Amino acid sequence: MKKMKASCAAVVATVVVAAGLATSSAPAQAATCYGEGESAYICEYGITERPLPDRSLEQFVIGTDKAVWTRYTKRGHWTAWETMNGIAQSQVFIESEYVDSASGPFHTTIIVVGGDGKPWSRERTYFGGPWSPWARAKDPRP
Repeated sequence: MKKMKASCAAVVATVVVAAGLATSSAPAQAATCYGEGESAYICEYGITERPLPDRSLEQFVIGTDKAVWTRYTKRGHWTAWETMNGIAQSQVFIESEYVDSASGPFHTTIIVVGGDGKPWSRERTYFGGPWSPWARAKDPRP
């Protein structure tokens, strides 16, 4: 009797899947890309890169944990990736203002579409300074 119930259950499961009636309990997964050092990020959002006033580079990605991650070059070498936390479902958009000087005024705002579908941002008001906490922002999308 147990074998018959198991066989019936297998047939029913096969019919449900074949008919397209089954639903997945897990959401679709985005494709994962791997950068230097086997760091994983969501391919769809790519790498956002920009130059800094001292001619080094800074990069932002959305990790497979959906957090924003960043790194920069220091004396020609990339630093380790650091999390900026948050939950993103878009690429990272950057707004920067700075004078053409390594010690001049510098202001950066990064913006992402958050897990709630609304834009969120973090700001850094001077070169090398700390980032603000996440706050609501204007929508960066065209």
